[in-house]
Amino acid sequence: MKKFFAIVLTLLLCTAVLLTGCKSEKSAPTEVQPATVAVTESGYDMTSPKSAEWFDSAVFVGDSVTLKLDYYCQEHPEALGKASFYCAGSLGYTNALWALDNPEAVHPFYEGANHLVEDCVEITGKKNVFIMLGMNDIGLYGTDGAMNSCKQVVAKILEKSPDARIYLQSVTPMIESAQLETFNNTLVKEFNGKLKAYCDEKGYHYLDVYSALADDKGNLPRELCSDPDNMGLHFNDTSCKMWVDYLKKNA
Repeated sequence: MKKFFAIVLTLLLCTAVLLTGCKSEKSAPTEVQPATVAVTESGYDMTSPKSAEWFDSAVFVGDSVTLKLDYYCQEHPEALGKASFYCAGSLGYTNALWALDNPEAVHPFYEGANHLVEDCVEITGKKNVFIMLGMNDIGLYGTDGAMNSCKQVVAKILEKSPDARIYLQSVTPMIESAQLETFNNTLVKEFNGKLKAYCDEKGYHYLDVYSALADDKGNLPRELCSDPDNMGLHFNDTSCKMWVDYLKKNA
């Protein structure tokens, strides 16, 4: 009886080999690998690093921190391709809402004139909108006031560019010695937490640039800062490259 079952088992194995194709004795068995690529409804692979050309469809809105990224990308076209930048020193979510004729207003400058943020985005026609503001709001209006203005700016952008994909970047850290009572890394992290919660609620993309550049104490390392003996929060080329690398992996 045992011999009979052995013969049957051998026949079954031979049949399986014939059905699946002949293989050499040394060939490794074929394994079915799980899918590792996540693709969004818009067709973008959200796991593979993006090329510089992917950012041709991107527009960056920001203050003096993003302005440095603009300069870096001009010198390194391999960084973010043909991304557009609309920045202004001291720009914030709140003063971005001010009228163009407000004498204290700060707005991005383009082709000989200042423009509202939402108009800058509309001018480019680009669909991936990366915003990093808030640094100039937190000390003046608190984290709640900054978030309230942020929501209004995003709403104005989407009103004029309804197909835009919103990427909200966290406010970045400052060096330890530059922190103030009204503006410091603790408040920045508090704001960033509210920014992430807002993105989760609305389905926007949150980018934690803060963590990509902070040390183990949550501060910007001095060697990544271009003004460590002054404001202590602006970037140099090294930190801009780290920022670019983070964007390529997480956008």
